[in-house]
Amino acid sequence: MPERILVADDQTVMQDLLTDLLEQRGAEAVAVGTAEEGLEMISKSPDAFDLVILDLDFGDGKMNGIAGLEAIKKINPTIPVIILTGKGTISTAVEAIKLGAQEYVEKNFYIEENMDLALTRLDHLIRATIDNKRLRREREFYREELKGQYNIVGKSRAIQQVLEQIKVVAPIPRPVLIRGERGTGKELVAAAIHQNSDRKKGAFITINCAALAEGLLECELFGQEDNAFTNASFREGRFVLADKGTLFLDEIGNMSVEFQQKILRVLEYQQFERVGGTKTIKVDVRLLAATNSDIEANIDAGKFRADLYDRLAFETIWLPPLREWKADIELLCYHFMERLAAEVAGIKPKKLTPETLDYLNAYHWPGNVRELKYVIERVTYKFDGGTIFPHHLPQEILTAYSHSDDGQSLSGRLAQVEKQILTDAYEQFQGNLEDTARELNVPLDSLKQLMQKHHIGEEMAR
Repeated sequence: MPERILVADDQTVMQDLLTDLLEQRGAEAVAVGTAEEGLEMISKSPDAFDLVILDLDFGDGKMNGIAGLEAIKKINPTIPVIILTGKGTISTAVEAIKLGAQEYVEKNFYIEENMDLALTRLDHLIRATIDNKRLRREREFYREELKGQYNIVGKSRAIQQVLEQIKVVAPIPRPVLIRGERGTGKELVAAAIHQNSDRKKGAFITINCAALAEGLLECELFGQEDNAFTNASFREGRFVLADKGTLFLDEIGNMSVEFQQKILRVLEYQQFERVGGTKTIKVDVRLLAATNSDIEANIDAGKFRADLYDRLAFETIWLPPLREWKADIELLCYHFMERLAAEVAGIKPKKLTPETLDYLNAYHWPGNVRELKYVIERVTYKFDGGTIFPHHLPQEILTAYSHSDDGQSLSGRLAQVEKQILTDAYEQFQGNLEDTARELNVPLDSLKQLMQKHHIGEEMAR
């Protein structure tokens, strides 16, 4: 069933009848009394409805269903429309079909049964409409994500080399294999390749192959026919949704060898059959794939097809782990804080002290850029102050920094502890030196000397 349906009819009884019928089928129904009202709602949000049920006759002086249909199709040509007809208006309904309506239902004693049949006949079209809406949402999401040099942030040599590879390979209509540890940004690189290719006006569709059981993965990728298995309903499939565009298969190393053969066939012939179907479907899809697994070892172990690897690896892009481009950590932190502030009202970017950056640079970052993003976002929203100090960071980062100083002299470690105690107290009392001195039980003049020694007041002012 469609998710949301607009019912436009001037009879309240008919509105109530259809609304109840549609809600019983699991849809959300919105009823209006004129074609003008319905048209206004669609004008404001062309994708707000999956189906329109439109009366032909709204009375004298009102826009009729034919005019309403033409106006709706100009705004959104893909939205299915069912025309409601009164007795003796079948010829007009046929005219509406010629103008783009998908079905017409006569208002008579059997309207509920006839509407049910019409909805069943339109099931494939409505599902395609919903899939297309989801596709457009994904497309808009990635268009936003790719603003500003594909939204890949970094000035280091390692990242500049990745950007150069993207620029070179994007126009070539061949598969690309993107490799790297978890959290290195493989999906974003795939989106950047699509955005810089001749297919950028087409869809960019993604799927995580590790997130689905093989049977579900096959249905998601190739689609399924009605009753392909018990209670199965029609599904287009992501290869169809990505036609004339790009399909990104994340974690492709998790597929079974048997299923890899099906992917290889699509790569070679650009055709397949839906689950439960016999009709061969042809598509024009550029395939991008990613993995963090050791493909070569999997090939040797018989867990990955060498011929599929050869086809996928027309070009391979290796993404470096964050520990190999730590020079960009500061830039990334401020980028993530600015993005979070733009998304959430009331959150403002904060400043990072030089010591905080030392802690961040000492950490190994096993989760790479994704882990850094979530760490900085958590710190940014949790603390109200304007500066992020080391003690705001997660314990694993503090522990890693302490281990990195194992070779430090005793005096150096004592100075580090002294500075941390002063920083904590100074921030606790929001820069009030008298309260800080009282808390630490030291003379005010001594506190000022210690603050100057460790440059703490200067850091807070940055």
